[in-house]
Amino acid sequence: MAPAVLVLLATLYGLRNPGDGGRQLVSIDPATAAVTPISASIDPPNGTSSGVVALDTGGGRFFFVGMPSSGTDWRLYTVDTGTGAVLSSPAIDPATSILGLEYDDAADVLYGMRNPGDGGKQIVTYDPATGVATPISASISPPLGVPGGVTALDAAGHRFFFIGTPSAEFVHRVYTVNTVTGAVISNPTVGPATSILGLEYDAAEGVLYALRNPGDAGKQLVRLDPATGAATAVSVSIAPPLGIPGGVNALDPAGNRFFFIGVPSAESDYRIYTIDTATGAVPGNPTITGSASQFFVGLAYPAASAPPPGPTEVTIDVRSTINPRSKGVIPVVIFTTATFDATTVDPSTVRFGPGNASEAHGTGHISDVDGDGDLDLMLHFRTQDAAIPCGATSATLTGQTFSAQAIQGTDTISTSGCH
Repeated sequence: MAPAVLVLLATLYGLRNPGDGGRQLVSIDPATAAVTPISASIDPPNGTSSGVVALDTGGGRFFFVGMPSSGTDWRLYTVDTGTGAVLSSPAIDPATSILGLEYDDAADVLYGMRNPGDGGKQIVTYDPATGVATPISASISPPLGVPGGVTALDAAGHRFFFIGTPSAEFVHRVYTVNTVTGAVISNPTVGPATSILGLEYDAAEGVLYALRNPGDAGKQLVRLDPATGAATAVSVSIAPPLGIPGGVNALDPAGNRFFFIGVPSAESDYRIYTIDTATGAVPGNPTITGSASQFFVGLAYPAASAPPPGPTEVTIDVRSTINPRSKGVIPVVIFTTATFDATTVDPSTVRFGPGNASEAHGTGHISDVDGDGDLDLMLHFRTQDAAIPCGATSATLTGQTFSAQAIQGTDTISTSGCH
C-alpha cells in the first residue's frame, strides 16, 4: 500500500478534452507540462462544466459531472485514478445543474453545489454510486449567479465556500455554508470588487486562497478572508491579459504550490502556472502543447495526508529512588486510567531512560498496583541500561500498544549514591 500512496501524492490530475469531445483523465507534470493519459476518452462528445471536479485521495477516485450528447441528464462520473476505468456514471437524481464538487477524505463524503430549480444555490451530498442527492442547505439567495467550479472545502471546520452574485448586485460575495447544519455562516462582498475565478482551501494553514482578476485582466493569487471578504495579495498580476477557464485550479498545500491553467493573449495553447503560496513567485509556466484543441476543464491535487498521531500520554510511576551506580533494576508502573488501558501496552516495545533500556525480563507483570480495581502494568529496567545520570529530576518511558499506537510517559525522580 505505501508505494501506491507515494505515487498518488506526487500526481497533479487533469480532466481534458482529448480532441474528440470526450473527457479524459490525465496526469500533468507542472514543471514540464508533460501530459500522461490515465483513462481513454469518456463518452465523446461529453459536455462538462468547467472546474466541477473532485478527488478522493485515499480511495483513488476522480469525480466529474458530464452530459453525453445522447442524453438529457447530467451524470456523475467516477474514474479510477490507477487504472482509468469508469467505475460508475449514474444520472444525477433529481436532474439539475451541478456547479461545484468537493470531497471530504476523512468523512468519505462527496459534496456538491447545485441549482435546486429556483435559480438559487444549494449544498448537497452525492452518492457517487447512485447519483442521489441529499440536501444540506436550503436554496441560497435565489436567483444567485455563480462561476462554475469556484468552490472550496474546509473539511475539519465543516465549511463549504463558494462565490456568488445575487441578482440585484454587481459584485461577488464569498459564501460560507456549514456542512452540518446547512446554515449560511457569512456572505460578505469581496473587497476590493473583483472577479474571483478560483478557490482552494489550505487546511494546515487555515487559509482560503483565491485566484482573481486584479483589474488589468491578469490573474493574481490572494488570501481571502471568508468572514470579511478582504483580500490580501500573495502574487502580483500574472501575464495580463491572461485568459483562464474558471475553477481549473488545484493546491499542493505541503509544497506551497497553487496551480492553474491559463492562455496569454498572444498564444493559442494553454500553460500550466505554478505559484508559490509563500512568496507569490511563479516558478514555472510551461506550455501544454496541443491544448488549444485538447483543452483542460479540471485540475485536482491529492489532499495532504494527515500527520501520524502523536504519542498517547500515559501515567507512570518510577517506584524507587535511583542510584545510578546500582547493578539492580528500576521498577516502573504504567497505570490504567479512565482514558487508557495499560494492559494494551506491548512490553517488548517499551524503552526507559536516556539509555533506552528494554524490559529486564522481556515481559511485564499485570496486577492492580494502586488498588483501584483496574489492572496496571509493572515493568523493570536494568539501572545501568537506563543510564539515568546523577542529579536527574525526571525520566521518560516510551513504547507502543499492541495496535502500534505510540505511548509516552514522564515521572519526576530523585537520585542517590552519587557522592
